[in-house]
Amino acid sequence: MGEIAQYFRVTSRPVLALLLAVLLGAVFFGGRASMTRSRPPASRGSFENGYRAGREAAFSGFDGGWAYGTPYIVTLRRGGPEITYRFARRWPVLPGIEYRLCGSTICTRRAR
Repeated sequence: MGEIAQYFRVTSRPVLALLLAVLLGAVFFGGRASMTRSRPPASRGSFENGYRAGREAAFSGFDGGWAYGTPYIVTLRRGGPEITYRFARRWPVLPGIEYRLCGSTICTRRAR
């Protein structure tokens, strides 16, 4: 009879540990599932508002025709409400062309 009691004592510890782990996992995931999921409030900072308002407006008349990997000379002007800057004019920098400032614009000529 003592051998049977000892057998149950030895095997019941791993089973008890497994049941305890399953119970703790169920409590943890049950608690997580009971939480109401809500989105965090949108940030109302001036940077985020200005970014949303001006991310496309900053390109004003230059919403297309930009080339990837091409450097540009750009002239900025004051933007509208919540927009700091806008592009006033742009010039792609092309090989073989010299660029210089002429008043408030850019003058070009072929490089010698």
